Amino acid sequence: MNRLKNHLIIATLLFTGIQALAVRNPHYTEPLQTANVVSSFRDYMETIPYLKEAEMSSLNRDIDNHINCLKNSTDKEAYITMHDLRYFIANQRDSIERYQGKKTMMIEDFLDQYADQEFEDRQTCVEQMQGMLNDRLGPCETNLNLLERELNAKEEEPFLGLNQQMLIIIGSCVGTLLLLLLIYAIIKSGKKKEAVPVVNYRSPGNNAGNADSGIVVRRKTATILKKQSLEGVIDNPDYMKVDVEDFCYDSAVRRIYIKNTCIVELYNMYANDQNAPEQAREYGCMVLGRWVHDAESNEYYVSLEQIVLPGDDAQLEEYELNFGGKIKLKVLEELRRLRRETNLQYDLTCWVHSHPGLGIFFSNSDSSVQMQLKHPTHPNFLTAIVVDTLTPGMQLGIFTFHRDTTINTKNDLKLLYSLEEWYDWAKESEKLDVRSEKSMDGETTFNADDYYSTLANAPSHFSVCNDIELSNNMVVDICMALTDHSNGIVGHIHGTALQQGTKTIYLAEQLVENEQQASHSLIGSFVVAQHCSIPSIRKYVEDRLKDIHFVLVYTAADGLLTSIPVIDNDLCTDIKYYGEHKLENLKQWTKRSR
Repeated sequence: MNRLKNHLIIATLLFTGIQALAVRNPHYTEPLQTANVVSSFRDYMETIPYLKEAEMSSLNRDIDNHINCLKNSTDKEAYITMHDLRYFIANQRDSIERYQGKKTMMIEDFLDQYADQEFEDRQTCVEQMQGMLNDRLGPCETNLNLLERELNAKEEEPFLGLNQQMLIIIGSCVGTLLLLLLIYAIIKSGKKKEAVPVVNYRSPGNNAGNADSGIVVRRKTATILKKQSLEGVIDNPDYMKVDVEDFCYDSAVRRIYIKNTCIVELYNMYANDQNAPEQAREYGCMVLGRWVHDAESNEYYVSLEQIVLPGDDAQLEEYELNFGGKIKLKVLEELRRLRRETNLQYDLTCWVHSHPGLGIFFSNSDSSVQMQLKHPTHPNFLTAIVVDTLTPGMQLGIFTFHRDTTINTKNDLKLLYSLEEWYDWAKESEKLDVRSEKSMDGETTFNADDYYSTLANAPSHFSVCNDIELSNNMVVDICMALTDHSNGIVGHIHGTALQQGTKTIYLAEQLVENEQQASHSLIGSFVVAQHCSIPSIRKYVEDRLKDIHFVLVYTAADGLLTSIPVIDNDLCTDIKYYGEHKLENLKQWTKRSR
């Protein structure tokens, strides 16, 4: 009996021990598989805008296109200047070097989420993730090198009239002579060179035990950051001032300054939805401007100044908008132009899209776009505008970041605005009020709403050609002339000159091929060109420069209509006096005006 009792006690103890072993680590999991971790890192890279596979592919295509264009260009320097390729290369190199320099940090940050788990092979994970980053960044860096080589390549030219064969013979002789002199100097000196001590440098902050430590070589690139300032914006009557606390709770942005010409372009984008609601589709744009950060209050002051429309790859649906990939290149090119001309730091400060008939709110997809577009070091200044184009007055809401980097929602909005009311303000603002209603002869008058101002978005203005106004019929004439066009002069622009004080405004009324059929005076020329190149355009109009006051240039590649003043019988070469508008915008405006 006692023996049986002892067996039962032993069995109980064994069972209890097994149970203890079973529950000792209830959260035990299998080691993390390398393939799964690497796959997750690939998904993580897709959340970083610059490292997205589609973005890198698009960038490489852009670089390849520039290389091919340079190879086939008859005026390479003009192409380089027009596309600001030197700045483009420097900008992209800076981005690549920045991400190359923080590869290790990115990987460690990513692996921190698995800090309490065991890896199947952590080192292999790290090596494969480094390889993935190299695969993303390497081809782009290689292509940039090819582009730079093509950019710096120059055509071989005869030297002092000598042909290539003679140059080779002379070069060989000179090289041989220099080699003999070098050998003679070494023999004569008979001295051994002293050994040069080797010094190992480590970048500041690296641990001595880090095998990757060493000399960090960075190329000297063009300065990218310009002066961070709202110079010319604050207290400028051309800008509408919107205090964010009036419409939103707890925003990281304190005040927004919106340029009147920007408001007019926004209104023209959406005005047709009111006239044809059944055709309304989601549409949007990017807005460039400037920002300053008040470190003491940790608040931002932002300007909205220049609109950039999507390219022809945008997909517009009733309830969906895909901006496409071309808009990124357009934004970069416009930023380079603004920074170069003003020496001020312009950035993407806002993006706008419509919710026709759906109301004002910020969807999950909108939040995703907002997170992708935010600035890498100062994310909180980015704003977003949502317009319901089918509401009375075209209601709009402004969405910004909270101070904790979360995004305002519909529930945070205390106030909605009206795009129509903004437009009315813009028309009455001081800058647009230069549109006179009295002609030089004191008889002709015009209604500003019936004309499209092509120089309204020009940074600067001449008094002798302060503005160029296109009538509805003029825009129709331009569109009809482009149905069958080739490069060169397409027609002659006739109209009227108006005077306000010392400022002259030209009203373009009709485009004709035969000047004998014109009912107004000749004031300008309309040209179609492959690129907006001043030397090429001058060749087309040089025999008319003494008779005209401006040239309108249409470039089919980007769908832009550029207004160029003629000053002192020659084309103005300073692009800050130019006006640029998408022809598609003018078409939409004609529908509204009808």
